[in-house]
Amino acid sequence: MTKISCQNRCPAISVLEWKPECSDWQQHWGSPNEFSSSSLFGQGQEVPQICLILASAKSIRKCSPCRSFLAETFCIPQIWWSDFCQNSNGYLGSEVTRCEGVVTGLNTWAYFEVKQLNATMEYEWVKINIFVRWLVPSNQTIILAFDTKSPITECISDMLRSPEPNDLKDPFWVYARLASKVVHFQDTSVWAIRNQVRAIETEIKPMGRPQPDYRRLHDVARHAIHVSETLDVTTETMESILAHHDEFLMQGIALESIDRNTSEDIHRQLTFCKNVISNLRHRAASNRKRLENEIQLAYNTVAQYDAEISVRIGRAAQMDSAAMKTVAFLTMAFLPATFLCSIFSTSFFDYNADANSWTMSSKIWIYWAFAIPTTLGTFTLWYFWRKVFPPRFIE
Repeated sequence: MTKISCQNRCPAISVLEWKPECSDWQQHWGSPNEFSSSSLFGQGQEVPQICLILASAKSIRKCSPCRSFLAETFCIPQIWWSDFCQNSNGYLGSEVTRCEGVVTGLNTWAYFEVKQLNATMEYEWVKINIFVRWLVPSNQTIILAFDTKSPITECISDMLRSPEPNDLKDPFWVYARLASKVVHFQDTSVWAIRNQVRAIETEIKPMGRPQPDYRRLHDVARHAIHVSETLDVTTETMESILAHHDEFLMQGIALESIDRNTSEDIHRQLTFCKNVISNLRHRAASNRKRLENEIQLAYNTVAQYDAEISVRIGRAAQMDSAAMKTVAFLTMAFLPATFLCSIFSTSFFDYNADANSWTMSSKIWIYWAFAIPTTLGTFTLWYFWRKVFPPRFIE
């Protein structure tokens, strides 16, 4: 079928239809404004039991006509288009639709996101954003999957294909199948972090100065934080799904068409998936603690090595200090005698060997007149030099 776009040239969307007499999906393309006149909500055997619509929420949000058509046709609440829903990291909502006081359907919408990490530390955000409309009394299920990418698109279509007839009587059958895939993605993410942590733990430490890869450690920690965040949000979303399912069963919406045994099976499937995700949270928390231990060990190892070097430097300084003390002692021992030799060797003193007598010049004062001011001037210059040009210390 030729792809059709709206007047604003929005991307054409894919519509997958499943009927009980068909073994596979029937696909066609169209623009959002065609659904108001399509056969999706018609009567008779030709009506598809399941409709899976793949659309781009980003494009539709910018196109007022397409947004209005979808909102009116599928009863999408205004809050779903809000910015905080668009920027959220997960949620679940529901709404019962009525016409003149009679229940016509149940709308639910959910959002999951999972961070997938590979062995080379490359990552991708897997996002599942769906809006489900379940109609009474036909039990027709319409699923709008927004902004899905391969292989998520193929996964969703495979999971929702060929359900049991009684499954369609419960609007939460979609989430029972979807939750198992979310568990699979979360399990993959948690074990990817675990493998990174294990590789760090078993890494052979080099001889000499430790050189930990702090950038890698903090990158793994960042990914571990994101995985824990998505697990926490997914757990709360699953709890909300279970609470909404309980409410659906207690309120008795379309009670005459509900198969109690099937609904209980669906509830048990959802409960199991929620428990698995809760267990994955504990493993993710363990991964984070193990990683924190490795980061702390890296810092402590470097600090210990630096401390050993400091001790060696201190011991070497002590040895140098002992040598300097010896030099200083010898200097003090010979300096007075050297000073006296310097004085008596000047021309101000004369020794007469014949008379065996010393004579001192009357001009000896000239020596002191120059020596004392020069010494004082040297100390003064040194003092003011340190004031004008203070020594620079390494911070």
